[in-house]
Amino acid sequence: MNQNALPIPDPYAVLSLVPGAEDEQIRAAYLAKLKQFPPDRSPAEFEQVRDAYDLLRDRRRRAQHTLFSVNPEAPLESLLDDKDNDRRFAGPGPWLAVLKER
Repeated sequence: MNQNALPIPDPYAVLSLVPGAEDEQIRAAYLAKLKQFPPDRSPAEFEQVRDAYDLLRDRRRRAQHTLFSVNPEAPLESLLDDKDNDRRFAGPGPWLAVLKER
């Protein structure tokens, strides 16, 4: 990970939601945060709220975030980490022996 990059906040935390929130809850939380952080008064907070909503409002992007957010700072590396074996395949499986015979 780039050492100069700022950590990306969890979109659920930005909108004060629990993971697995429904579409209506996400929209309501977004509208409430817009009232709290209008773009002309708090542009930085508004950008975080907007980015969080953009990610969570799309079901496909939301599912990708949920899948790859084992460790939000390094999502892909955390899937390959040895201490997190339950998220990986148990082994090469029987097909490896078949491939070696060819």
